[in-house]
Amino acid sequence: MSTPRINHNSYLTEAHRTMAVHSADVSRQIGMLSSGLRINRSSDDPASLALADGINSEVRSIVEGTRNIQQTFSLIQVADGSLNEISAMVNRMRALAMQGATSSYNDSDRLSINSEFNELRSEIDRIASATTYNGRQLLTGGNNKLDSGSTALTAASETGLTNVLVRDAEAGTYTFVDEPGDGLLTLGDGAHTQTVSIAGDLGEDGLLGQGEFHKVRFERLGVEITLTGEQVRGAPGSYADGALEGQTLIVQEDRDLTFQVGPSEASNDVSRVGIHDMRGTGPTLGLGELSIVTRVDAQAALNKLAEAIDKVTAERNRLGAFQNRLQLSISTSESVVERMVDTEAKIREVDVARAASNMARSQILAQAATSIAGQSDADIDRILSLLR
Repeated sequence: MSTPRINHNSYLTEAHRTMAVHSADVSRQIGMLSSGLRINRSSDDPASLALADGINSEVRSIVEGTRNIQQTFSLIQVADGSLNEISAMVNRMRALAMQGATSSYNDSDRLSINSEFNELRSEIDRIASATTYNGRQLLTGGNNKLDSGSTALTAASETGLTNVLVRDAEAGTYTFVDEPGDGLLTLGDGAHTQTVSIAGDLGEDGLLGQGEFHKVRFERLGVEITLTGEQVRGAPGSYADGALEGQTLIVQEDRDLTFQVGPSEASNDVSRVGIHDMRGTGPTLGLGELSIVTRVDAQAALNKLAEAIDKVTAERNRLGAFQNRLQLSISTSESVVERMVDTEAKIREVDVARAASNMARSQILAQAATSIAGQSDADIDRILSLLR
């Protein structure tokens, strides 16, 4: 039997400590049951929390990739709709060529037929150029871009060149010819050249006015530039007649469409598809030089038109196959997300039956500790009885 003490009641201290432990456990179990989560704080289970957060991050990335794929479907459907119309017009052009190839029609009739033939070709070009998705042209061979090695840009502080648009330009190196004093600006890639007069925008000193800017369009080359004068906000420098002499613009082809379908830069998380230039006068269909004004021309056009129909069909089939591939990717992603969410739930969520059982156990023990705490004063009562 222990010796009774007045200053220190070890039994009461132990009862209080036990009560605190059980009360904390009850509080933790109530938190789990009320939130439905086993891990409410990082201290509950640091390793499991890190694993669950990693899984959640991957799930979010996969879900966002699925949204990207859904938007890709819309893009491809826009392109396919236009290709369907282009296919119908090429077939109509072939029918016109067959009419012109027979001797039943005379040359005057063929001129009328050729008029419709040319209009159809122009409409194919218009549709291809007007088919866009969120500002990006889909059927003109892509949106080309400037290479960082273009000297006209790297020396912009001296040339005053800004806002260069080359989306419709062919890939290649373009060189400026800018003789001082003649007020002319020439741009060419070796095969095609265009000269534009800018004399009316320059002062007698060969400079643009202060705060002025002037757009120069080389329509035949698909290039547009902006020349700036002094003190134009956002401009790197100012233009003076002759400043662009020998400067170059390097245009890179950017035909591929890139779709991020996964959480990394790895090839299996990035899908790419290129859409060829489907303009009638473009290099793919090659209908720019066709004519059916004579029977011989009409017969010669038939093979070319048959090849064009095959190319349009092949392009639609390729885009359809790419869309089917992405559809399989969506199915796979949904299956992966389902299992990953289930795994995260098993890590994070509480076992309700176990938590309720533990809470009841802790409450019973806390109540027992409270009851026993009242009995821990027995030693004090015995000591006081000796002092009476």
